Amino acid sequence: MKRSSSKISFPTWMAVILTVLPSFAVLAETLATPEMTNPAGTFSEGVTSEERLSDWLLRKPLTDDLYPLGLQWLVPEERPAQSQQKAQLLSELRRLEGRDPTVHLSEFVDALPVTGRIPLPAAEARWLQANGASDPVIAPGESVKTQRRSTRVALLMSDGSICAMNQRDGAVVQDYITACNYPALDNTDVAWVIQSDGTLQVQKIASWNATPLSELSPGAIIWAPSRDAQFSVELSTRLATFLATQTVETVAQASRRERLPQAALRPSFTVQKGLPLTSNDWGLIGVLQTPSARMEPEGEFRFNYSLVGPYRRYNVFVQPFNGLSVGFRYSDIRNQLYGSADKTGTRTLTDKSIDFKLRLIEEDHRFPQLAVGITDVGGTGLFSSEYVVASKRTGNFDWSLGLGWGYLGSSNNFGNPLGKLDTRFNTRLGGGGNYGGQFRFDSFFRGPTALFGGVQYHLSSEKWILKAEYDGNNYQNERVTLRQSTPINAGVVYRQTPSIDWSLALERGRALMFGVTVHAPMARVSTPKSSDPVRPAVVYRRPLETKPWLATAVDITGLSGWSVKRIAQQGDSLRVELDGLSGAHWDDRIDRILAALHRDAPATINYFDLVLMSQGVSLSRRYVHRDQWAIDNTQLLPPSKRVPSVTPLPPEDDAPKQAAVWERTPGTFGYALTPSWQQSIGGPDAFVLFKAGLSLPMQWRLAEDWTVSGALNLNLIDNYDNFTYTAPSNLPRVRTYAREYMTESRITMPNLQLTHFGQAGTNHFYSAYAGYLESEFAGVGAEWLYRPWHSPVAVGIDVNRVQQRNFDQFFGFDAAGQQTGYNVSTGHATVYWDTGWQNVHANVSVGQYLAKDRGVTVELARIFDNGVSVGAWATKTNVSSAQFGEGSFDKGMYLKIPFDVLMTTRTGDWANLVYQPLTRDGGAKLNRSFQLYETTRARSKRDTGYRPFKP
Repeated sequence: MKRSSSKISFPTWMAVILTVLPSFAVLAETLATPEMTNPAGTFSEGVTSEERLSDWLLRKPLTDDLYPLGLQWLVPEERPAQSQQKAQLLSELRRLEGRDPTVHLSEFVDALPVTGRIPLPAAEARWLQANGASDPVIAPGESVKTQRRSTRVALLMSDGSICAMNQRDGAVVQDYITACNYPALDNTDVAWVIQSDGTLQVQKIASWNATPLSELSPGAIIWAPSRDAQFSVELSTRLATFLATQTVETVAQASRRERLPQAALRPSFTVQKGLPLTSNDWGLIGVLQTPSARMEPEGEFRFNYSLVGPYRRYNVFVQPFNGLSVGFRYSDIRNQLYGSADKTGTRTLTDKSIDFKLRLIEEDHRFPQLAVGITDVGGTGLFSSEYVVASKRTGNFDWSLGLGWGYLGSSNNFGNPLGKLDTRFNTRLGGGGNYGGQFRFDSFFRGPTALFGGVQYHLSSEKWILKAEYDGNNYQNERVTLRQSTPINAGVVYRQTPSIDWSLALERGRALMFGVTVHAPMARVSTPKSSDPVRPAVVYRRPLETKPWLATAVDITGLSGWSVKRIAQQGDSLRVELDGLSGAHWDDRIDRILAALHRDAPATINYFDLVLMSQGVSLSRRYVHRDQWAIDNTQLLPPSKRVPSVTPLPPEDDAPKQAAVWERTPGTFGYALTPSWQQSIGGPDAFVLFKAGLSLPMQWRLAEDWTVSGALNLNLIDNYDNFTYTAPSNLPRVRTYAREYMTESRITMPNLQLTHFGQAGTNHFYSAYAGYLESEFAGVGAEWLYRPWHSPVAVGIDVNRVQQRNFDQFFGFDAAGQQTGYNVSTGHATVYWDTGWQNVHANVSVGQYLAKDRGVTVELARIFDNGVSVGAWATKTNVSSAQFGEGSFDKGMYLKIPFDVLMTTRTGDWANLVYQPLTRDGGAKLNRSFQLYETTRARSKRDTGYRPFKP
């Protein structure tokens, strides 16, 4: 047999050199830099082949002398990015040192190694196995470093030295700073704490900003600069982020010198509490009758009820932004009648109002928080007032001092300081004109002015808050004068749960106040979907056997709530067409769909092409790299190795029709039985009028793009027997017959229509419809929408010819006893704009309304990541305030909540809580059930670009 030669050709040698050279480069860098040196008590082990961390921990379990929180995953590929972070940090520190001679940190940071450390979610093997997406795969060249249990905590000084001391259970940041006596504790506001597992925590520790604290783990690092050291929050955060790649040992090695504690470490500080934010009698964050400058976090929702004779108030407030609070109020004045007894009987007077409060300055160690607010803006003027108020916290005390005008300043104990500038500020005109709803800017910050102030104290029990205030109102300008024995009000709040507060107070020296507040972080609400099918477990390997496509389609519908229309295969790509799109979190549904496809699709499939459709029209796509998606869902990746696995794409206009491996048999008829709810808030008859029952929505699909849809409603329970007041109107009664439509029949048919939906071009969509379009009007109409894929702007036009329906909401047209019924042409041109700022969406519509008035509607909405949105609208038409009637123009607010965040199962339904101060005929739009902008939602960047909400 001929022996093979042992010689290796030149190209082979080159291949070996090119293969080995990077390894030598990494080895050389490792030997030349300190990041891989093992300080005393640490042990580092690389791997020769890929191994999961959980398997490594089972193979080499941590002994008792090793610290699980000190486990480190070191990835060489992360070091270039960390080196860049270090270089940027050094540049900023050197600039700062040129301005502040007390700062000498650049030498310390320069001596820190670039480790490539990635924080680990856990160091427990079984937990990692149960949570595969958090279990990293340790690749060759990477290493796992263990260390003996550290006993020290290091406080980094601005001169580059550290003060190290033994960790002690129960000690918090202030204890370590006090022991080191650097910097002075009363000169420090914020501390950045790097726990031994690499997690970064920002802890507020001053008396004015204190929040609950976490204990420090052995091996923690503290960075707590003095407020006088000129460190910006951004610079401190960058420094702390880089420190999170280190350990106490590497920090000690890099420090120029180590200081000894100057005092014994004693856990002497009491547990810190956050500042409790509670409602006043008006639903505002404040004391009792007076407001404060405090604001809740954005997305907070608050309902407050207060009773203090003769007023009963229902207050609803939302926080659309961190610095803006908006709310409405319904006040029942029990010692006044709504109108003359022959027209309104014994109905008591009700007053509706809208409030705004805007933060001007945030609190810091020197200055208080400052806010300006307007109460009962554009209302009747009965309770209208303006105020400027400041709030300052000292530990468990929160102080407020303000200046109020109008109702809040009626005692006039200060005199209007603006009167020094112009004497016209000394006179206050009526609040909202004869009809209310008008913004009387010539009355703002005018007239009587008074100082007010208050304090609240948070007891150590954490559930009780004491309140006291000096009231600026003397109650001598009410509809009926009220007696006030003293301007001092005092009360107590009991926080039963994090969401429920009870209030009790003595006001005016003689009136007992009772209140209750329900508040919730609506922007962060989420409910586990325990009633839904469990998402299939994701494994990296592909299936050896495949399931029937019918079974996969059924599973996809069960997992997501969406329907599969068609499945086709071309080469290594699988195209799945989906319709029936609904819900708030589309990425969550798509993730579950991909889990089913990865489990069932043949091993030869490398890509999934998900096509999102509506009534046969392709609107958007998700193109998925199968391997990358599987990796993302089965192991923790370092940032340098993370690449998108799901790419949103526009639909393919001229894509060839692929042969289907499965196609849904077209269904012709479908129905469901769902609960129904309808409410009216803020009317003169009651704060809330409602009816609840069952709804039977039905759909008959004549063709892919032609459907007949409708619903039958059965009313089971309501309080509309209280709905007796019919408002006067100077316009055609297109909405003020609401009582008749609500009470005429227990069984109603609010909608029954034929709809055609189609696409006229790449970005052009249209619909035509006819039938009973809403509960009060029937007719025909058409709509056109121009909406480019992922564009922030869309433009639409709708035109309609409609006729008023019977009160019983069935087939007749003799509303109000007219044999022919009222008919009108109505329609609007609308611009839809996703502003890109703070998730704010704006719509502007111009056209003719149901009462034949013409004008413009402006709507603004803030949409939070979990799908909850809060918005407001206002409509001004060519109808005068006198002709429109009480309220002057149409306006309202709404809170829209997807049931996805409230229920234990995924659903496409929404709760829409609408507050409209008065229902009038002016500015009324047709409530069309089929609107193109919502139907083409799959083309929005918001719904195809953001990740699902995760609390």
